[in-house]
Amino acid sequence: MRLTLGQYGLAWLRDLTGRAGAWWLEEFFNLLPARHAAFLRGKGRPTLIAGYMDGQLELRLRNDGASLDQAERVVTERPAAAIDAFLSQRNLDRRDVEIGLRLPEQLLFSRELILPVEARASIDAIAAQDLARRTPFKADDIHSDHEANGGSDGDRLHIRQWITRRQSVECAAAELGLSPADLRCVTFGDQQAGPRIRLSRDANERNVWQAVLPMLCSSAVILAVLLGYLEYSNQQATLDRLAAEIASAGNKAQQVRQTIDQLRARRDALVRLRLQRSEAPGLIDLWAETTRILPQHSWLTELRLVEGSGGREAQVVVSGFSGAAPSLVGIIDGSRLFFDAALTSAVAFDANEGRERFALQAKVRSTADIKGAER
Repeated sequence: MRLTLGQYGLAWLRDLTGRAGAWWLEEFFNLLPARHAAFLRGKGRPTLIAGYMDGQLELRLRNDGASLDQAERVVTERPAAAIDAFLSQRNLDRRDVEIGLRLPEQLLFSRELILPVEARASIDAIAAQDLARRTPFKADDIHSDHEANGGSDGDRLHIRQWITRRQSVECAAAELGLSPADLRCVTFGDQQAGPRIRLSRDANERNVWQAVLPMLCSSAVILAVLLGYLEYSNQQATLDRLAAEIASAGNKAQQVRQTIDQLRARRDALVRLRLQRSEAPGLIDLWAETTRILPQHSWLTELRLVEGSGGREAQVVVSGFSGAAPSLVGIIDGSRLFFDAALTSAVAFDANEGRERFALQAKVRSTADIKGAER
């Protein structure tokens, strides 16, 4: 379906007006007692849903406006009499209720439509045309209904459509002793909130807009006057509050400025620390170098890095066992990462290990010294 620019604008305007009116009407109903709101909505009459479930006649009386939900199952060969008795027990008769029919889910056919949002105002006509064009059903042989499923998704509307055969409805109604003309809706399955197909509309159904339009207009005028008064009376209070907020804004700005200065100082300190770390090899580098130069007859029990401060070089402290501990001083001192190596304690022979226990330390060259030595 292609829409011209003018048709698109009219459809958008009708959609916007309809949604605004529906919102205003819903808010107006929320101000009224539930009983009065149900009457104005046209939901004052309860609905009697009749149908066979598990071989028993189930009668359920529901009224959305009064939150009424009563159910009863009976075994009878005279369903019409059972319906009248069910209503009579509640001081009702068939003229006081709307009658609905419950059918098995196997008699329901459902399909989905995806329409552009511009078609919101013409969903009924489009759904009927699409059903006649895309399905083998004939309008005289079926009952159908639809509803928007979940609203709009971006620029599309998701519509759910249900279809059932007229013959199935008529047979089920005859089985219950009801006339198809007396039925208002058909539901399916054993779920209370399942699919629902409306069969007919009350010829005397009230036009809600005409009934409440004067009240809506009056309430709009009253609300407009109240809003103007509140706006005028609150103007000075708003100005005073703004003046107080502006006065305190200077102090807050000063606090923010101090916080920013502190953050900058911490950032500079972090940058300096990172630069200092980049000027010397890391612990992993020192561990790898020590492992590389250590002879096979020696092993370590400790390797510790002591970072330098105040211009002093970092030092590495190692201890362990060796078959020739004094020779380790020269080996470590000859590494490209270490210099000025020296034993920190006397070499002692360990009888359990069969090796000499040693402890020594060496200074760590900076990255600049390493690069200069490599050149």
